[in-house]
Amino acid sequence: MSQHVYRIRRAFLIPLGVDAFLLLFLFVISLLPQGSTTERLVFAFFFFPSGYLFLECFFRRVTVDEGGIVLRRLWREKRVSWEEITHVGGLSLHRKVYILLTTVKGFFIVSNAYGGFSELTEGIVSRVDPSRAEEEVRLQAGRPPLGSAHIVIAWIAAVFMAGIILIKMLPFMA
Repeated sequence: MSQHVYRIRRAFLIPLGVDAFLLLFLFVISLLPQGSTTERLVFAFFFFPSGYLFLECFFRRVTVDEGGIVLRRLWREKRVSWEEITHVGGLSLHRKVYILLTTVKGFFIVSNAYGGFSELTEGIVSRVDPSRAEEEVRLQAGRPPLGSAHIVIAWIAAVFMAGIILIKMLPFMA
């Protein structure tokens, strides 16, 4: 029995982790006596959601095997057999691609943020009844994943936060 596990691409996970770490560092610096209440609130406002987002992406997995598909997220896991999938649809928004799995248990969304997205799409389409999969999804199986803008934005945010850390630490270094 062949089993394939797909994770969020490292190209996005690494800068997201760097951003979360830098925001944690900025939040800790703001807790020092010279930090203002506004700083604490702003850095807490950005750190806690980004930290949760990083953990959510880090633990997110899609496993495809002969029995079905397993979608794992932080503190949740859902298994769907191939027979339970009633429709496989595709949606493209700008450079982001989504595969929509409609099942008897509800619907599930898989995005092109996963590494090996075209293989994942091909694995789903090959195991589902052909009448249940849209033509757009079949076409996605052969295309490489697009959408690296969020990766670039995450690295730019890391550079800005590193600059803020340097500015805040300069008085301590002098």
